[in-house]
Amino acid sequence: MIIPALGILRLVAATLIPAALLYAVTPQFRPLLLFVPPLVGIVALADLLALFRHRNQLGVTAPPRLSLICGRSGQLGITIRAINQGGFDLQVGLALPTSFSSPFRETRLKLVKGGDAVCLDWPLTGSQRGRFQVTQCALRIVSPFRLWQLQNRHTISTELRVYPNLRAERRRLASLFLERNDRQLQAQRQRGQGREFDRLRQYQTGDSLADIHWKATAKRRQLITKEYQIERTQEVYLLIDSSRLSGRPVPTAEGGSEPFLEQAVRTALILGSVAQRQGDLFGVAAFGSRVQGFVRANSGKIHFGHCRDLLYTVQPGEDSPSFGELATFMAARLRRRALLIFIAPLDEPALAEEFIRAIRILSRRHLICVAMPQPSTAAPLFSDARLRSSDELYCHLAGHLTWHQLRELQQKLRLQGIRLLLVKDERLSADLVSHYLDVKRKQLL
Repeated sequence: MIIPALGILRLVAATLIPAALLYAVTPQFRPLLLFVPPLVGIVALADLLALFRHRNQLGVTAPPRLSLICGRSGQLGITIRAINQGGFDLQVGLALPTSFSSPFRETRLKLVKGGDAVCLDWPLTGSQRGRFQVTQCALRIVSPFRLWQLQNRHTISTELRVYPNLRAERRRLASLFLERNDRQLQAQRQRGQGREFDRLRQYQTGDSLADIHWKATAKRRQLITKEYQIERTQEVYLLIDSSRLSGRPVPTAEGGSEPFLEQAVRTALILGSVAQRQGDLFGVAAFGSRVQGFVRANSGKIHFGHCRDLLYTVQPGEDSPSFGELATFMAARLRRRALLIFIAPLDEPALAEEFIRAIRILSRRHLICVAMPQPSTAAPLFSDARLRSSDELYCHLAGHLTWHQLRELQQKLRLQGIRLLLVKDERLSADLVSHYLDVKRKQLL
């Protein structure tokens, strides 16, 4: 696309306008002044023809994928190649998604005659996690006399992956366990009677007959006892509700608000890193009206990347969660006893009743914990004595009913061996990590 530059306006203002004025006031110079417009046109046409030499001889390449951290700056490498071109000035513009910001909208480069490809590092910052695409890069070339500009749009295909920022969560966990021994976050040897086979040894007085290994006894012709140890690797699953209720705003430490799902995703990744340091296997699942994704429990850096790739694209939906389908899905895939941590708002009575009915499939075999944000208005009636009007009284009455329903839900879940955690503000990751460490310490699995 050809765009007139500011130089052509300056040329017209410096030549044609004075010539027109002289043509009106000086009749004796009129024959000479008639040659001014054609000369200006010839100059502009020659400059335009010189610009067309660069057409379709520029190439732009970019990496197919770029990984970023939400709120932290990164750089997108762009390579520009010119085929059989001399030196000229170049302006580069990049079409970024709306959730990205950059220090500048365009930049200027100088392509040297006979030089190699030019590499440009474009700084950008993503403010929202997820997967995005950069599809266009615009190049604008200025003509030799700076009268015209040639703009071409080049198609590129770069996938921008913005992962959650876990720095604030790690800092909050560090402050939580500051008063404790630092070794509580490290893998420790647990004592007690486990059921994982360790080794064989000779029979000692007081050993149970149920622990005798009869095949080894027959082979060695003396009593041999099996010795057990605490299970070293246990399975921990975090099940995240990504339905309509997960999009409700919750307050942040900065004074703003964000969807509750954002805290749930960060908590899952933090809990996964803690579980790996404890030597356990960690898995995740996201569900709404159906199971959107599932990663079986495992450990290692590559597995943590798989869990992160599943969670960073999860967004709040418009459907209601189906706990029955999720319970059937998990029961068919879990063979070992595991710790299942649900992050799901259950303050709606209909959803709470559905959860109680569906969770019976899993609660008989697995250890289950439910974490949900505590509604800001849920509090006992008259806990705040400052009531200024009848409207505030009705609001406190509604909050009391919500608080009473949650207390009843806690009692019903406790009868099935399920613990319900009501999380305030941004303590979701801290409370769940603390609960997980208590489960390890008490050997509840």
